Amino acid sequence: MSTITIWNERWFFSTNAKDIGTLYLIFALFSGLLGTAFSVLIRMELSGPGVQYISDNQLYNSIVTAHALLMIFFMVENIRLSKCDSHISNQTADIIISNGGNNNNNANNNNNNGNKLPRYTKVFIENPFNNRNHILKVSKNQRGVYVWEDGNHAYVGHSINLYNRISSYFMPSILSTKARRVLRYFNKHGFHNVNLTIYIVNETASLGEVVRLEQYLIDTLKPSLNVDLVASGSGYHGPMRQEFRDKLRKERGTPIYVYDIQDFSLLYLFESKQHMYDTINIHHKTLSNCLDTGDTYLDAFFFSLDLIEDSDKLNLLNLEEIKELVSNKRDLYKVKHPAAKSILAEFKDDSSKNLEFPSLNSLANHLKGDRQVIREYLKGDKSGYYRGKWKFTYKV
Repeated sequence: MSTITIWNERWFFSTNAKDIGTLYLIFALFSGLLGTAFSVLIRMELSGPGVQYISDNQLYNSIVTAHALLMIFFMVENIRLSKCDSHISNQTADIIISNGGNNNNNANNNNNNGNKLPRYTKVFIENPFNNRNHILKVSKNQRGVYVWEDGNHAYVGHSINLYNRISSYFMPSILSTKARRVLRYFNKHGFHNVNLTIYIVNETASLGEVVRLEQYLIDTLKPSLNVDLVASGSGYHGPMRQEFRDKLRKERGTPIYVYDIQDFSLLYLFESKQHMYDTINIHHKTLSNCLDTGDTYLDAFFFSLDLIEDSDKLNLLNLEEIKELVSNKRDLYKVKHPAAKSILAEFKDDSSKNLEFPSLNSLANHLKGDRQVIREYLKGDKSGYYRGKWKFTYKV
């Protein structure tokens, strides 16, 4: 292949984000030069009264319009687009996006099930720990398969909510449990030399198609960090049969798996979000936030839309037990509001009864008092002791 052909393919048929960003920038600079030339011509025409260079009024109006279009849509917008495309690859990471799936003959021929793999978009992310914002952009509310690789070891998993699953690997509270083989490895070695590849399938793809793609990647990579080499295998969750999970998804909505953050054991399977709302009184925004971002609930539970097959422990509770457990954790949980200030409540003439509260709300709840009145004592608007007993001060 000649040098000219290679050059043409790179710059006229490129799918590389860096090259596309460069082309945007070159076109923006050219448009800027042309727009600047029109601006100079307009100013020369307006330098004095009467006609200077352009005798045709319609031509003058066209030049003014062309100047505005060139500067706004062909220069400013293209510079913005060039920055967006170039930002995909920064100084610590490279993201390579490519398409695959049904057009990949080798993948189809090697598929053990004899079925074609679903179409997918392949996203390669270098240094994923420091580029979680990129992971969020490409994987939120997406389904597919993810692959961790560091040259010596690999792990393949699937999810119908990729960002929720992937972000859970970065949470120290989950890594420290060492409840799974892959967690033990990342807890020991970290993510410094790890690369992440995400295979995003169409949102209409079924769970079976996602699992089929996962099985193909497992057969191809032979990942050493997977407990077994069977995609969506029963693993340590033998009692949770696949047909039962499929039936729940079809008849009662998407099930939600609740894991204990301490040892990452499966505690309970809720049949749907509505089942959780009605059973443990969780707010729908709180549940959605935990599922989308991977945050823990009450610092004790991790929610997932997928069954994590290689969790080491199975400790399923019944409905009453999970309700009691959540209720107990909720009683012990202290809300950490970012704007809250700690308050010291000093009891008159008896320092042994002094109390400290993390927020004004918790103080008012404990004393069953009015927050506005307590706030006036804190600000000094009211003097003396609250109810003749308490003196309140903010802790620095």
